[in-house]
Amino acid sequence: MKLSTHADRTEQLVGIRAEDIHKWIDGFFDAESFDHFVRTGSRSSFNPYNHRKYRHSAEALEDAYREFEGQYSREEIKAVFESHIRDDYDGFIPLQEDFESGTFEEKYHESESDELEQILSKAELSEYFKGRSYPNDKNDPRKLSARFYWHIVWPTVIAAILFAASTFTVIVPVFRNSMMNQKKAMIKELTATAASAIRFYIHQEQSGAMTKAEAQRQAASEVSELRYGLEEKDYFWITDMHPRMVMHPYRPELVEQDLTDYTDREDKSGKKLFVELVDLVKAGDEGYLEYLWQWMDDASRAEPKLSYVRGVPEWGWVIGTGVYIHDVEEEIARLSRNLLIADGAIAMVLLALLVNIVYQSRRIELDRKRAETGLREAKDRYRALVEGANEGYVLEVDGETVYSNHTLRRMIGYSETELASMKVWELLEPDCEVNAFANAHLKQVYAHTASSAEFEARILSRQGAPLDVLVSTSRIFFSEKNGHVISIGEIRRGSQQTLEAFYRLDVGHASPSFGVHQELAEAKTAGQVIQTLKQLPELVRRLTDQGVRPVLLRETIGKAYDASIERFISLSLEESGTAPVPFAFLSLGSNARHEMTLFSDQDNALIFADVAADQLTEVRRRFLALSDGVCAKLNQAGYPFCPGGIMAANPKWCLSVSEWKKNFGRWILQSTPESLLEVNVFFDIHLSYGDEKLGQELRDHVRACTDQNPEFFIHYAKNCLGYKAPLGLLGRIRTEKRGSEKTINVKQCIKPIETFARIYALQHHVDAPGTLDRLEQLHESGALRDDTFREMVYVFDYLWRLRFYNQISATAGLRADADELDITSLTDAERDNLQSVLSRIPIFQTKLSYDFLGMQV
Repeated sequence: MKLSTHADRTEQLVGIRAEDIHKWIDGFFDAESFDHFVRTGSRSSFNPYNHRKYRHSAEALEDAYREFEGQYSREEIKAVFESHIRDDYDGFIPLQEDFESGTFEEKYHESESDELEQILSKAELSEYFKGRSYPNDKNDPRKLSARFYWHIVWPTVIAAILFAASTFTVIVPVFRNSMMNQKKAMIKELTATAASAIRFYIHQEQSGAMTKAEAQRQAASEVSELRYGLEEKDYFWITDMHPRMVMHPYRPELVEQDLTDYTDREDKSGKKLFVELVDLVKAGDEGYLEYLWQWMDDASRAEPKLSYVRGVPEWGWVIGTGVYIHDVEEEIARLSRNLLIADGAIAMVLLALLVNIVYQSRRIELDRKRAETGLREAKDRYRALVEGANEGYVLEVDGETVYSNHTLRRMIGYSETELASMKVWELLEPDCEVNAFANAHLKQVYAHTASSAEFEARILSRQGAPLDVLVSTSRIFFSEKNGHVISIGEIRRGSQQTLEAFYRLDVGHASPSFGVHQELAEAKTAGQVIQTLKQLPELVRRLTDQGVRPVLLRETIGKAYDASIERFISLSLEESGTAPVPFAFLSLGSNARHEMTLFSDQDNALIFADVAADQLTEVRRRFLALSDGVCAKLNQAGYPFCPGGIMAANPKWCLSVSEWKKNFGRWILQSTPESLLEVNVFFDIHLSYGDEKLGQELRDHVRACTDQNPEFFIHYAKNCLGYKAPLGLLGRIRTEKRGSEKTINVKQCIKPIETFARIYALQHHVDAPGTLDRLEQLHESGALRDDTFREMVYVFDYLWRLRFYNQISATAGLRADADELDITSLTDAERDNLQSVLSRIPIFQTKLSYDFLGMQV
């Protein structure tokens, strides 16, 4: 939809045009991508739709609020934003994750028609997944069905026959009638003219100027001289009502003759011509008659003739004239010959078309049968896959359960019919705290207002037995409806396995294998890189079994991540050519600090050298294409897209050096505690590929901005102090209840150490992005005392390792919320140790508060 149309619609709905908001929403799509797409007509290197997700999704509303704050109210921004998105997506507001779904792109981006044909109804869709839609066709697939002949062949043959028949039963008679009507109209008008001449003499008689005999003689004489037609040989005659011939210019022998028994010698019907003509006048004062008569003044030739007669009641006369109609018959004969020739040609063409139609239809019919066979086979394979899965599956479409697999029915004891009449949330155990999120989310799933998610829940079987399950929901898009696939897997918890690897003593300091890194560097294709990265979890598990120290685990994961980015970019540039200007691919957050676990998502950005304003759009487009490929491949390799969209594939974070400097200048010089919550991740920067000078230039700019604005550290210190250790007033561990579990979020426990190291690194111009590297350099520079440094390293290493091993064991047990640690699984000594570690965090934050705020927290 055009921007002006969007603006017109919102003006009607909201009362404002807000063209700037519409332009902002379509900014990264129409201005930078779609025009190029239209010019090139190719998607091989760049898909303009990939970047819609950053402005055409529900998550972009918060960005819109920030962008237009002060210009419009939040209500106006929301109304304009949602109106625009709903117009583009048939009333649907997508999430960013939807743009990664092939079914979503097929439905909203690849359809060539605004009206989507409904292929399967909801009932048919349910029947399809149950395996009942297509009965086996035992007939020979090469044999055409009787329906094909009745629908294609015979209608074509009958149509050809009817066309030929209609030519002579409709077209020829209509043509003859038309010609005859034209001749009738002509002779009627001519006779009216001749009759007017007779009336002149009737008036002369009536006025006494002439005697009746003299008037009749002169009238007959004048009419006898009237001529018209071919060679002016068509004429008029006059009889009386007896009938006797009064005047005939070519048959003088008939004048004064009694014509009562007169029949023309050429007329084989025995028609008494003049008697019939008089009868026509007696009946209606006029009339037409067809007969044979001599050809003009040639007594040896007779031709068909059409005559018109009209009465002259004052004198008892009948005046008439006639025209030969042999030309009509000749024209009809010529038309018939031409139609026969045309019918023959058309018949040949129709025959050729029929043969082609039969051939093509037969091929289409056979293709359809093969497609149906393939569809049945694909369905059977799907059913075999789904029915043989270890997890239960439910398909929800338009708020209704249309399919459930055998595994789920066996797991919970409900029949297929019972499940079809239920909603998944009705399986949840009531009044169970762990189900609070699951209940709310599943209701949103059926209302189509929820994003994809993975969570634990407790359900009840038909017999009332509780089952701990892992539930995963994924959005899907059919051509005419939307839905979700809901997977339900039973959790089988092991006894005391969660932390046994963590509390085992280091048996050595084995160095991690660098075989993975070497394979990544030597990979010839992106697919090889992805496959190699998928071997990384197994390698890391082996290292943990060997008791390898956390620092080496982090190094192994971080270096593999960097090596994969480097190889993805190198392969992309080999394919697309050199980059238009120098650039650098930046890892951010935990990616930059090399503090990732096996389940971290990706945070990255791209910086490129400044270019002229007229080149900026094209250069950014090139780097967006590169970044999009890198981020998509990382996602395939197991590093999910950042939920907040902090990725180089997002045009918001694919910027020139000047644009990045402007952003950091705004964040630092105009910083508030609220804004810093948004950009914390950008203060951890690691160059994974590209020109180191660009990264250093950006770091130097950050350093200059912080030096010029000391107040930044006050705001940032308050931000850092916002992360609290989970301790109560008496120093006991404060937990959250999840059913029978008491949990803490280990990731949140680590954040105070990360932010502590970050703010001191910014203050003391330490460029290292890693938390322990920062602490070490701060210690070497004297900013940290020896005992503080050692305690921080111990606390960080302990918590990171605790989180890492908890994730590994939780994932093996099919848990999704892997940052949540159940402290009831710990021994008393282990809980006391964890409490002691957490109690050091407030001490570190007290130092931070004194150093930057001059007060105690």
